[in-house]
Amino acid sequence: MEGVMREFKSLMPMEASEDQDAEILGVEPVVTLEETQGKIIISYKFPGFFLTEQPPDAGVGLSFVGIDIAKAGYLAESGKPLLPSFGRYVQIPYDCDYTVTTAADDPVAFEDVLVFPSQNRATDSPSQEPEFEFEAGFYSQDQWYPSELVQVDGPYEMDAYNTLLVHVRPVQHNAALKRLRAHAKITVTISLTPNEARTTPESSIQAADSREAFGNLLLNPRRYAEASPREGEPLAPDQTRAVGPELLLVHPKSLAAAAAKLALWKQKLGLRVETAAMETIGGTASALKAALRQRRGQRQARLRYVLLLGDVDAIPVETIPASAFGPNATDYYYATSRDAAGPGELVFPWLAIGRIPVSSPTTADVVVRQIIEYESAPPADDDYYRRMTFAAYFQDKNYDGRTERNYVKTLETIRDHLLPLGFDIQRVYVSDHPTPRFYNDGTPVPPDVQAAMLSQGAATKMLIDKANSGQLIMAHRDHGMQNGWHQPAFTTAELNSVTSTKPSLFYSVNCLTGQFCMPGTQQCFAEKVLTMPGTAPSLIAATEVSNTWLNDALMRALFDALWAGVIPTFPGSTASYPIYGHRLGDILNYAKSYLPLCSSGSKDEIKDHFEIYHVVGDPTLALWTKPPRDLSIDLAVNGQDLYVTLSDCPTGAVVTLWRDDDLVLRLEPQSTQFKVSLKSFGEALDALKARRLSVCVFAPEYRFVQQPLSLV
Repeated sequence: MEGVMREFKSLMPMEASEDQDAEILGVEPVVTLEETQGKIIISYKFPGFFLTEQPPDAGVGLSFVGIDIAKAGYLAESGKPLLPSFGRYVQIPYDCDYTVTTAADDPVAFEDVLVFPSQNRATDSPSQEPEFEFEAGFYSQDQWYPSELVQVDGPYEMDAYNTLLVHVRPVQHNAALKRLRAHAKITVTISLTPNEARTTPESSIQAADSREAFGNLLLNPRRYAEASPREGEPLAPDQTRAVGPELLLVHPKSLAAAAAKLALWKQKLGLRVETAAMETIGGTASALKAALRQRRGQRQARLRYVLLLGDVDAIPVETIPASAFGPNATDYYYATSRDAAGPGELVFPWLAIGRIPVSSPTTADVVVRQIIEYESAPPADDDYYRRMTFAAYFQDKNYDGRTERNYVKTLETIRDHLLPLGFDIQRVYVSDHPTPRFYNDGTPVPPDVQAAMLSQGAATKMLIDKANSGQLIMAHRDHGMQNGWHQPAFTTAELNSVTSTKPSLFYSVNCLTGQFCMPGTQQCFAEKVLTMPGTAPSLIAATEVSNTWLNDALMRALFDALWAGVIPTFPGSTASYPIYGHRLGDILNYAKSYLPLCSSGSKDEIKDHFEIYHVVGDPTLALWTKPPRDLSIDLAVNGQDLYVTLSDCPTGAVVTLWRDDDLVLRLEPQSTQFKVSLKSFGEALDALKARRLSVCVFAPEYRFVQQPLSLV
């Protein structure tokens, strides 16, 4: 392959008019938003698009081009032209109805263009080779596609934001005539009409507390029901009215000891926790869903996290039929307000959920100890917090130097964002072709990426070595199987060579590596990792076959949740935030919520991703992203009062007082010094002298501290 034609087609006049600033002369969209009483007006400017030569398909015998717009997603309907689509959420009040009107400038026409069809059946399973998707009848029709420039869906409740999903598709295609028409300017006006029948759900305000990152996905993150979570302090509802636990830990009675041990630890971190035996709840999936939805739906419910401690024999997993790639095994609808009514319906997460799929008390205790070790005693080696490993496959089945998938480029995009932040990221890449030359979009592969390609054996050895040295994150993009990563190979067999005492958190974004419902005693890759001492205390993986293009988007969002900026925000002045607290369940929910922005027309595949991706482990696990800071406590007793002095009082700090293993008081300090009456411990002073008393303090990004209190 000599080269790949990739050409930018401008939609702007040769000379910018006075009302066009220099920004519009780039290649990225420019979005502005104006909010007035009863209206939200969104203006989009598209400087142009790229046309990229595509390899001819032997079965169809036609020459196609790809078309893309920088930082936009796609309108992706199987076998139909794959066209750019710019998607973002727009927040509207709960108590309003809405109508949408659209205006656009005159289109610019382009001739002799046949756009490549969307390949929605492409998966990351090595055993699946889907046929080329091409709707011949559709391509022969004299019609403009899409018929509408703007599609608005919703409203959806996303992390207590009431949102519309707005997709703008500035390019239309007539495949029969081989023509394009494209608009440089499109304006969307959302008119709002008060509706007294609609009210703001009281529980929704509690749910949005402190998770700023979801606003990255909105064009107007500051518009929030009755207050703005972006102004000053995070929205703080009346805590005296809040009810119930933040974390509900569901378990079979046989694992009650492990559940109690983990619950005790989470309480020391400041979480309000309750445990519940599955047998008491009712033992069925429907009973568990009903119980969780009732708890979450209470007025001012605190409940945000659910941890299922037990395998599928003790806590049922649901099977969703008629999904995009076959039946889906899922825990997802335990975390939603309702079930999806059918294929293509998106129900956004209401809770963050995870499962520790173990059956024996011994194995449960191993996993619980690993979670506690990760959160209580993070590695003292500062270099650990800089180390990551990215593994990917340059798939080139045509053997022409151009990859058919985005595996390597996805991780390279993330790597480019992280390197300036000081991270040391090891590439572990393999390729079908000895000299990879072009990515799937026609852009050239940089020389340093070419030089990073390894043989299969060397790549597998490096993955073992990196896992043994401990990695902040090990990320994989390629095909997956129940027993592990396909390329570069890293399976349950290789895990036997990992003996590290330093943890590695896995983003296993592929197919099947999280299939925790395998029959008998078989273990999937995620289960093996989870139960091995010194590997991952929790991880993210899929139970079933998954769409390759959405997997790329999911991976970008998983990193954006921790190091904001991988995903661009719009308008350009909008600040970008990480997930507060870095809890793994929130991170996965954020990544899932990003997927509908990337692909209009692929709701079946997006619904699949909602269902099949799981936290295999603890959804409240707080990921380390940098060396933790130290926090100290000084305790002094004067008469009936305990005087507490903290070395710092960071945002989110929680102090708990303990009598033996009983929580007697939970505080959220507002300053570094405060006093507590010893009467809070519930016993006379002389009796307390015989007790084991302690004070714990924890804050995000700080080391946990437990200080004994002596009254002798």
